[in-house]
Amino acid sequence: MYLITGVTGNVGGPVARRLHEKGRHVRALVRAPSRAAGLPSGIELAVGDLNDPDSVSKAVQGVEAVFLMQVGGRTEQTRTVIDVAREAGAPRIVLLSSVGARQLPLETNPIGAALAAREQVLSDSGLGVTYLRPNTFASNALWWREEIRAGKAVDPTGDGQHGVIDPDDIARVALAALTQDGHVGKGYFLTGSEALTSREQVEILAEVTGRAIDFEDVTPHEFAQAAIDWGTPPEQAYMIERLNEVFRAGRAGFVTDDVENITGQAPGTFRAWCERNVDAFR
Repeated sequence: MYLITGVTGNVGGPVARRLHEKGRHVRALVRAPSRAAGLPSGIELAVGDLNDPDSVSKAVQGVEAVFLMQVGGRTEQTRTVIDVAREAGAPRIVLLSSVGARQLPLETNPIGAALAAREQVLSDSGLGVTYLRPNTFASNALWWREEIRAGKAVDPTGDGQHGVIDPDDIARVALAALTQDGHVGKGYFLTGSEALTSREQVEILAEVTGRAIDFEDVTPHEFAQAAIDWGTPPEQAYMIERLNEVFRAGRAGFVTDDVENITGQAPGTFRAWCERNVDAFR
């Protein structure tokens, strides 16, 4: 039995489906059954969330591995999973982290620092953990969806490249880490096969959608101030500003062969992801 958290997300859902297709028994932790409406009927549902230790304790009973995806940046949920996993016989944990957890200096990157703290708590736990550190998700392009429909995308990352990865490729690596030996204690940096700037991504979207899309480059500070004007809390806008400064400096502009080495299949391209999801931009 495998416990999957984050099944409504771009990675957790595909992980659960791939396990189910392989004939593995899958349990999904969901806040309400209605949130799992798109999952195959054979997947067992455990109702609860990572802020409720009792529900997590029940969900982890009898499982051999946990796919852990957290939305919050703090470590309380991580500690909850560690405690109940240890009580249940210490199943393996596959953590969906990020390259940001290893982008130093963490002092100037609050989001990366929070991710690193989560990894450290797991490392100190003594449990068998695998760390998946993907680069920029191809699905982040959906943030531009309304702008693209209006004919212009605004972005603060300038000439900084991103090792953009299809979330399905992350799910394939997660499947291997959950079901195969040899991954405990390892950390994998997951990227696609090419590094692209945001401008290049928008150009690909324009070609795939057949739309004329202008690209406006703004600074991370300008972008953060606009976010505050839209109602984003200043503290959150500050963290986004710091993160975009990391991207703008090109700190995410690298590719690795971890996906192919682990799965035996090269990662897909950003263009292929766009072609598969083109209807989302129309």
